[in-house]
Formats: sequence, C-alpha cells, structure tokens
Amino acid sequence: MRKLRVGVWLLDNYKPEQGGGFSYYSQMIQSLKDYDFKEAEILFVSNKVNVAFFSKQKVYEIQAKRHIPKIEFWKKVLRRVGRVLNFDFFEPDFVKIEERYFVDVKSELNHVIDVMYYLTPVVVFPNFPFIYTLWDIGHLSMYAFPEVSMNGIYESRQSDYNSYPQKALMVFCESKVGKADAENYLGINRNRTKVIPMFPSEIINSKIVSQRPKNTQSDVEFIHYPAQYWAHKNHYNLLLAFKEVQKKHPNLKLFLTGSDKGNKSYILSVIKELNLDKEVVDYGFVSNEELKWLYLNSMGLVMPTFLGPTNMPLLEAAALGCPVACSDLAGHKEQLGDYAYYFNPLLPDDITNAIITMLLDKNNNVKRHYNNTFTLEIAIESIDAVFTEMKQIRFCWGISDISY
Repeated sequence: MRKLRVGVWLLDNYKPEQGGGFSYYSQMIQSLKDYDFKEAEILFVSNKVNVAFFSKQKVYEIQAKRHIPKIEFWKKVLRRVGRVLNFDFFEPDFVKIEERYFVDVKSELNHVIDVMYYLTPVVVFPNFPFIYTLWDIGHLSMYAFPEVSMNGIYESRQSDYNSYPQKALMVFCESKVGKADAENYLGINRNRTKVIPMFPSEIINSKIVSQRPKNTQSDVEFIHYPAQYWAHKNHYNLLLAFKEVQKKHPNLKLFLTGSDKGNKSYILSVIKELNLDKEVVDYGFVSNEELKWLYLNSMGLVMPTFLGPTNMPLLEAAALGCPVACSDLAGHKEQLGDYAYYFNPLLPDDITNAIITMLLDKNNNVKRHYNNTFTLEIAIESIDAVFTEMKQIRFCWGISDISY
C-alpha cells in the first residue's frame, strides 16, 4: 500500500516581520522537507512559486488558477463603477466562476495529494481534506482587545473557527492547554485534536551569531520584552511595574523590541508620562543576531502578555539560559514548569515583585531547572505519528467519491 500523500500549503506573502509565526512556519517547512516519514510523503503546494524563500524547494503549482480571471479585482471594479452610476451590478456569474474554479482545483489536487496541511491558521480549499493548525482562540479566551474584537475581526475569527476546525480531518494544537481550549471553546472531538508542541525559533541555533544592537553599551544592565505593539501584549502594566522596579534598581534599563501593530505611539506616550524616556529603550524590529545578544546578556525576559496558550520567546529565553518572568497562563506553566517567575499580568505590583525576585536570584547566581519538552524534533515526531494514524482514516475513501 502506498504512503499518504500530504500537500503542504505555501504562503506567498509571509515575512520575518510577522514575528514568531514566520519562524515557526519557515522551520517547519525545512523539517518537513528533510524528515523521512514512515507512512507519508510530502509535496509542497502553492498558487505561486516565484517566492525567493522557496526557490530551492520542490513545489507543485496549481494549474487551474491560470484559467480563472482575477475575480476579486473585477468585483471591486464593478462595484466602484456601480456606485458612480448608481447601479447595482448582478454578480451570479462571478459566483459560478468561483465555484467552477474550486471544483477544478479539487479535481486537480485529487491526482497529486490525499490531504492538505496548512501550517498556519488559514484554509484555502475547505472542501478538500485538510489539517488545520490552531495557534490560539484569543477572541474567546482573553479580554476583548481591539485586535480580536473590533472592526469585524471578532466576527471574522468566529466565522472561521466555527467552520474550519470542525471540517478538518485533524486539528494541530501547540500544547495540551491549546488542545483543551479547542475542545472546550470550539467543541471539537478530542480524537481529532493533536498536540504538536510549539518550539523555539532558529535563534537558539549555534549558526546564529549574536550581535550587539547599535548604540548599546556592552556593560548595560537590562531586562527585555520582545513583542509586537499590540494591546494584548500588555506593555502598559509592565511600564507601571518597571517604574517601581526602578526605585530599587535605578541603573536597570528596559529594552523593548518588536514592530508596531497600531499601539506603539500610545505606549511611547505612557513612557513619557511616567518619565521613563531614558530608562526604556525602544529598538523596533531587530534581527535574529541582535535578539540573540539580548537574550544572552539580559538580566531576564519579562513577558506580561494576556494571550496564550503558549509563546515562543519563553522557549527561546530558557534554551539560551536567560531567566524568565511571565504571566501566569496555564500554557506558560506547561512550557516552563518551575523555570519561570510567574505573575498576574493585571497587577503591576505582582509584576514588580516577580522581576525583583528574578533579579535577586540572577545576582546570587541562583539557577532554575528547565525540562525542555517543546522542541522542533518532538514536534516532527508527533506529526509523523499523526500521519500514520491519518492514513488509516483518509484511505477509507478514494479520489472519485462525490461525498466530499
């Protein structure tokens, strides 16, 4: 009996500036390419292969798209013209074209793969058997921050999560806590949710040589927070806590790294209001080499985020021997166990105490044990086991059946 043919969907617009998601995605691509799966073979699939990141990979480009007009483009054109002419264009032909396109793609995919594996929470062809990757259910599991609740985002996420995970052959979750969330919030059958553990980025690799950021003194004493400027990242309460930490550690700096997601100007105004302009340094987006230097030289990573279940920087810090103080999310505790200093992210005093304790232990050379079970190797081995199980499910029907 042949192996299960797994198509891995490639994105054509994923960039390093998108944070930990890109690192997860890029490392997974390379590992899937190199690993010898027991009961599966991998084929990368895309609508567009002229992407430099994948130029050396073997990619199957979907042919059906070449015969389809740019539907969304023409929809926008007709709607714009219609507004000018005060006339509503009838669009059923576009619907038929879209439906015909997906039928053509499905027929084409049937001859090259058995199931599509989406490495990020996106589904392009929902009527072809697929594996869904679930990173978080933040719009349900945490407070209603703007980035998960406003401007139609909540409705969009809810629509996707009420459909795609339930239609998936398997749902890959990044932790046991994530698996429980999928079952509790989304009502997914526990036999279909599988734990594929989160892992640190390639920054822990010895090939990444640390490099001190420009205008940074080599002997500076600092803590750091690598996070994009979202509201849920909770820079606000960290700054209130750091103001108090400064009273006992006046020479300590707080280094912030990460790209702006709409909240940066507000956070900078808070820094100014607290008179922390000289004590808090905003680096913006930094390279892996610079970020590694921060981990290796920091007094500790501080991560007060409200969003879990897990977060990649915690694993990076622990792997590089950097102390960690973080929010007391169940997923964080699953990741780090007794290694981290936990705090309630809503309470600045609690954050302050955790940071001060971490600094005291650092100065006294107190080291905490880290039992690492969140690795890329374990993730790939887990996927191998799931592919073996999935073969027994997917081979229950053939390519010509009309029931899916």
